[in-house]
Amino acid sequence: MYAIIACGIFRDEIEKISGDLDFPFEARYLEAGLHVDFDDLATALKAELERCSGHDGIIVAYGECHPKMAEILAPYKAVLLGCQNCIDAFITRKKVEEIANRGLYFYLSPGWVKSWRDMFERMNWSREEARFQLAPFRGSIFLDTLGNAEEYEEGLIEFLDFTLCRYEKMPVDLDHFRLLIVQAKESLEV
Repeated sequence: MYAIIACGIFRDEIEKISGDLDFPFEARYLEAGLHVDFDDLATALKAELERCSGHDGIIVAYGECHPKMAEILAPYKAVLLGCQNCIDAFITRKKVEEIANRGLYFYLSPGWVKSWRDMFERMNWSREEARFQLAPFRGSIFLDTLGNAEEYEEGLIEFLDFTLCRYEKMPVDLDHFRLLIVQAKESLEV
């Protein structure tokens, strides 16, 4: 059995595709906001890697959220998803670059809609600070990874009210995300 240690941002998506993955795994989720503090992320990730060290292999469903991610994973039979961050885990880096041609956008997934307040609090962002930090953005894009954007409307409006970032919705299938997990698992078999 494999372990998937994932950022809490990915919880709903991993649960949605779990039946499409053709290998047994145990999913373990870390707090979504850990990436805003490298020490907290390293400590939590190392503890979870230790707990999962008896598995056949460990898939770490994070992006390059820590500057020493490779060093953290090195002592374990663990592999990181082949993506820079949670956004290009859901859509390809090419798609991110295409959108960037229109301007700078802040991306939200269902997990982000649930977690942005906690993350902003961890960074000590008041409403005014969030508006200042996000002022360069043309808006936000909600990645509808679960196909139920209407259920996130209230959270998106709260984000808009807090940040003044208008939002648009973008349907996203989970094929790319599933492929990244499968590729990570296959790389553990080599």
